[in-house]
Amino acid sequence: MSKFLDKDAIAALGIEGGWTMGLPDFVRYGDLDTYNHVNNKVYHAWFENIRVLYINNMGIQLNDASPIKPVVRTATILFDAPMFLDEDYITLCKTSKLGRTSFTLEYAVWVNGAIRVRGDTVMVMLNDAATATVPVPDSLREVMIARDGAKTA
Repeated sequence: MSKFLDKDAIAALGIEGGWTMGLPDFVRYGDLDTYNHVNNKVYHAWFENIRVLYINNMGIQLNDASPIKPVVRTATILFDAPMFLDEDYITLCKTSKLGRTSFTLEYAVWVNGAIRVRGDTVMVMLNDAATATVPVPDSLREVMIARDGAKTA
């Protein structure tokens, strides 16, 4: 499993924003497009990587046996500046909003003191058959509010 940064380690690097999880990495050749900067679809993969770590770290297993299934309802990305081969970066994540049956994960890609890319996904909690929404469990709500500073609807 990849080594991720917790809230204290992120803050110690001087990264502001109350991020609760960070995943250090670097840009690989296969991440590039024909303009030699990171392809837009790669950011979705980076956000997915940290999302899975974040959800697993909250005690939710992403498999068929799980009694609740968080699934992506929407995903957005805002590009502030391009990224290039061999740049070191940290993908950041936290829950920013919390509804009854959904929550919003906010992401950023931090490079050398600046945010280059931002994004978010709205996650909806489904039952074990994935046929109906269910409330976000109270135990997760408490962590998302206390640790992440999630705002409730």
